[in-house]
Amino acid sequence: MKKSAENIKKQLEFWLLNYYCKENHELSGKELFTIFDLLNQKEKIEIINLLKLRENELPVLYLKISEKKFIINTTERFIKLTNQETEEIEYKNFSKHEGFDRFIIKKRLFRRNINVKTDGFLSPFKVKLKNGEILEWEIPTGTAGFGFWSVTKKCELIGRKYEVIK
Repeated sequence: MKKSAENIKKQLEFWLLNYYCKENHELSGKELFTIFDLLNQKEKIEIINLLKLRENELPVLYLKISEKKFIINTTERFIKLTNQETEEIEYKNFSKHEGFDRFIIKKRLFRRNINVKTDGFLSPFKVKLKNGEILEWEIPTGTAGFGFWSVTKKCELIGRKYEVIK
């Protein structure tokens, strides 16, 4: 099925809003997992300059990992940016998320276990490619991480079913 980048963008945004059970105007852009267009203009420009987008490719979703680390879902791929490197996964090569590596995070400071459903922490998260390779990305726990998991698992559908019209 052929879809324009704009159609795919709307689909990804719909999935995110559906996860949050909100409408676009109810998000501020300050959420850890949010719609890229809601970020402030300066931040959007800085990120776009780092992304090296292809012709007609649009940034759609933004997952903040830390001040200088984030994952952008574009209309064609996941792009993870850190201080030192860029890592990307084409949706056509994406199989599924294997999920968080551990269900319990050990927080040394308090010497107690914290469930990955708790906001405010980072935990290893596994992403499986169609060739069987598994990548491990550290992402936020809690609402943002589970939102990323829930919404972006559907990117496999984009890679399998949709052909982006150039």
